[in-house]
Amino acid sequence: MKKNLIALAVAAAFIVPTSAFAADNSSNDNTGPVVYGYAQITGSTQFGTGPASVVHSNGSSSNGLIFGANRVRLGFKGEATKGVTYNIMGAWDNIGFGGNSGNLGYGNGLNNGLDTNWNGSSAGNAQLLDAWINFAPIPLAQLEVGKFKTPEGLEYNAVKGNELPFIFRNMGQSLLPGRTAGAMLHADDVMGTGVSYAVGIFDNAALDGGTVFSGGNTFGGGQSGFLNGNGKYITSGMLSYSMSPLLIAEVSGSMGTVSNGLTNTSDNDVSWNVGVRGGLMGITYAAGYTRVNGGLNNGYLNLPGNTPFKGDNTGSGTINASDWHVDLGANLYKMGLLPLDVEPVVRYDQYSVNDITGHPRGFGNLANTTIGVNYYVNPNNAHAAEIQLNYIIPSHRGGAFGNGYGNAGYRGFTGYDAPMNGLAYDTLMLQFQAGF
Repeated sequence: MKKNLIALAVAAAFIVPTSAFAADNSSNDNTGPVVYGYAQITGSTQFGTGPASVVHSNGSSSNGLIFGANRVRLGFKGEATKGVTYNIMGAWDNIGFGGNSGNLGYGNGLNNGLDTNWNGSSAGNAQLLDAWINFAPIPLAQLEVGKFKTPEGLEYNAVKGNELPFIFRNMGQSLLPGRTAGAMLHADDVMGTGVSYAVGIFDNAALDGGTVFSGGNTFGGGQSGFLNGNGKYITSGMLSYSMSPLLIAEVSGSMGTVSNGLTNTSDNDVSWNVGVRGGLMGITYAAGYTRVNGGLNNGYLNLPGNTPFKGDNTGSGTINASDWHVDLGANLYKMGLLPLDVEPVVRYDQYSVNDITGHPRGFGNLANTTIGVNYYVNPNNAHAAEIQLNYIIPSHRGGAFGNGYGNAGYRGFTGYDAPMNGLAYDTLMLQFQAGF
C-alpha cells in the first residue's frame, strides 16, 4: 500500500504540471506551424540566338540547353492564437546547379536572351520572400503587416506560383510594384456578396527587382536605416468580385514615389490593372490589361534586359508602358475526353513601351505567344506533381527590344532585351514540379 502511494505521488508530480502546460497551450489556440513548399525544376533551350562562337558581354555563348530551378519555396504558416495567423516563406528561385552565372533568370537578359521570373537577387542566393502577420478580430477589416505581395494584378495575387497554367507569368508583372514591406487592410467575400477589397501603404522601394517601382533609397538619414524612413511610399488598392468558378473580375492600382539614386530626385509612378479569369467544365480563360505612367525610375526603363550601357542614362524622362494578355485552357480529363489529366493551354501576351520622353530608347514592343500542355499526375491533387511543356514564340519585336544580335539596334544588344517574364527568342521549356 505504501509503495502504491509513493508511485501515485511520483506520477502526480509529472502529470499535473504537464496537464497545466497543455491547458495553457490550448487556451492560446496555437495550431501551427504547418510546413509547406514546392520545387520547379526547369530545362530550356532557345533557337535563333546566333552561333555559339558569339560571346556576350557576360562571357556566355548564344545557345545550348540549360537546367535550373525556376521556383523553390519552403514556408511555415499557422495560427498563433484565434484570429491571428502568420506566414514565413523563403525562396531559392532561379537556382542553377553549377554556380550562379548562366542560370535561368540570372542577370539582366544577356544570357541567351532569356529573362525569366527574375526576383532581383543573384541566382543561387536565398531570400525571404514573405513574412507577414494577419490580425482578423473583425473579418471585414483584417490587418496584414510585414512583407507580402502588393494588391495589384489579378493573376499575380490570385494564382500561386505552383498553380500557374504556364511556366512564366505574363509580362505585365514588370509594371506592378511586386512584393515589399508594409501594412494592408483587406477582406474577402464581404458579407457573402462575393466582393473583396484590399488597400495598403508600402515601403517605397519594392523589394522585388526589375519593376518600374524598384530601386531607390528606402531609408532616411537618421540614426539607422531601420529606425528612420525617407517619407516616400507606395499605396496600392484592389477591388474584386467573384462568382466562382465562372468569373473573377478585378480592378487594382498603385501609385508611389520612387527615389532616384542617380539624380537625387524622385519619380512618381502610377499603374493600374484590370483582369478577369474563370472557367467551367474543364474550360478556363483569363485576360488582363496593365498600364503605368510616370517618372522614369533611375533615368531609364528599370526592367531586366534594359540595364543601361555606358552613356545610356539621361537621368530624366517619363514612361508610358502597357501590357495585355489573353489565356485559354482545356482540361481534357475534366471534359471526359481522356483518362489522363492533360490540359492544353495557349496565351498571347503583348508588352509595349509607348513613350519615354527625353530618353534615347524611345519605345519598344514585344509579344510572346505561348503554346503549352500540362500533365497532372494525380487528378485529385493536381499541383502536388505535374509536368509542363511550353513553347514560346516572340513577335512584334522592335525599338528597345530589337530584332536580333548585331542588328542596327541600340548598342547591338537589343536582341537580348526583354521585360520580366518576356522571351526575346523562340524558347522550348520543360518543367517538373513536386510540392507538399
